[in-house]
Amino acid sequence: MTVEFSLIRDFSELEALREPWRALAEAGGAGALFRGPDWLLPWWLAYHQVLQAELHVLAGRDGDRLVCLAPFYTRSARWGPGLKVREVRLMGDAGPRPPALDLLFEPGYEDRAGAALAQHLAAEDQDWDVIELEPLRDPSRGRGVLVSRVGNAGYSVRSQHAAGGALRIALAAAGIEVGADADDDRATAYTDDATALRKGLSALKRLSRLEWADREEASPLADREAAQLLEDVTLRLGREHRARLARLDDGSNEAIAIALVVDDGDRAVVLALAVDPRHEAHAPARLLSVEAQAAAVRGQVALDVVPGAAEHALPSLPTSRQRALRLQIFGSTGAATMARTYGAVRKRVEAAREAPGTAAASARAAWAKIRTAASPVAGYDRMHLYRGELWTRDAPPPEGLVLGTFSEAEFDALDEALRGELIRALDLDEAYCRKKWQRGDLVILARLHERPAGIAWCARAPVHVPELDRTLDIGPSEAYIHDVYVAPAARGRAVAPSMLDYLARELRQRDVYRGWALIGSDNTASVRAFEKAAYTALADVVHARIGNVDRLIVRPPDPEAKKLLGLT
Repeated sequence: MTVEFSLIRDFSELEALREPWRALAEAGGAGALFRGPDWLLPWWLAYHQVLQAELHVLAGRDGDRLVCLAPFYTRSARWGPGLKVREVRLMGDAGPRPPALDLLFEPGYEDRAGAALAQHLAAEDQDWDVIELEPLRDPSRGRGVLVSRVGNAGYSVRSQHAAGGALRIALAAAGIEVGADADDDRATAYTDDATALRKGLSALKRLSRLEWADREEASPLADREAAQLLEDVTLRLGREHRARLARLDDGSNEAIAIALVVDDGDRAVVLALAVDPRHEAHAPARLLSVEAQAAAVRGQVALDVVPGAAEHALPSLPTSRQRALRLQIFGSTGAATMARTYGAVRKRVEAAREAPGTAAASARAAWAKIRTAASPVAGYDRMHLYRGELWTRDAPPPEGLVLGTFSEAEFDALDEALRGELIRALDLDEAYCRKKWQRGDLVILARLHERPAGIAWCARAPVHVPELDRTLDIGPSEAYIHDVYVAPAARGRAVAPSMLDYLARELRQRDVYRGWALIGSDNTASVRAFEKAAYTALADVVHARIGNVDRLIVRPPDPEAKKLLGLT
């Protein structure tokens, strides 16, 4: 009997395969959730537009029976200057990634289905340039047959270890002992409470962004596609008690670590883990100790931890690394040939950059000289653009904190001693302040136990931003918060979030309903304050300068962000 493949391009046709697809995934063993429709269909709905992707799912049948499924999609991608290729990729390979994805084969059909899939791909090789698959689990017999057949047919195949995978904590019987930290009274978990799950996901996103900001990279959990996917899957699996959000708080009941844990067969998977960088040393192990014990109680045999911004410290339990693979198959087109050559050169350059020896050292030294010479004429600033709909929380300020507006007339009315105290405590400059008031700014002043504690400046008209060397296009019902400063002695007392909440109330009374803020990528304190005040990151803004030429880059290219920055 032969296996015949058909191409699925319509989402409704793919959705109709949900039940046989799920059964095929479960027949393949561990990892069924992430290779099946319960993860990949929501992923497609969340990501296909931003990826500009098209479905290219190959379904293999023996008669009417589904025996193989290759959940592919296609997109056009830029591999290098002037080089665009048509890629075939695996659904699920963008955003929050699971430990591994794969092609699905019914047990007993690996040889026939793998060979038939190779034949089908070869027959349509003018429609693709590169098949790029990761993260793949290892091993896979059906995929091995596929690779062998396409290699024998003359196609170039590359396989290597990929980023990702998981760190697997082996769990003993249900009575596993994970140490004293396992019963941490600061740890809580939520399963079927939709409100608590949404709040937990919001905290997870905030901490993840703080972590990735240390690397000057955008968190894969911070975009709206990731938020849509994780909320959809978490709420649905939470109702089935297969997903939980675990949270570890500090002494002030602020989240310092959040984990999203999903049960996938007999394994629990920490799909996302985010930690406040200030608590990196101990918080991950404490939270994972509790989750390891909870997983064992549920009858799970392992806890897989997917790395995030960094590989966090794990509890003292038996741990092994579950490697993920990357597979590339280059087609027969001219673009495929160029992509193969470009990829080989790039790989050698990256290897040389890390290699020991005189040649590599010389290359690094030369690059250092180039950077030093270019520094006077080249550089860039990276900032996060935040947007807030000005809904007030009406949360009471901390004890001893008094907030109010602060006008130029009130500043002038202070005697010399009080004015000096204010300027020294808040690092102000009198000329700078007067320039802001001349623009009609709204100012909020905070005093903690009668001493100056913080100040926030807000513009309600087009305002020049020196860091970007441009004027922002502020609308009539919008405001730009361009300075929020907290005195060192008052930090850690929720002064900044309280000022932002008070400012939101004042702005709404003036018919202003949206606030904007640009925050430096290394300013984790401001990021934390604005996210506590319910602002959300809309885009990253990069101001690149080379000589007398400068350029502003917005990623993702959000229309509202571009309008604000005068790029439309």
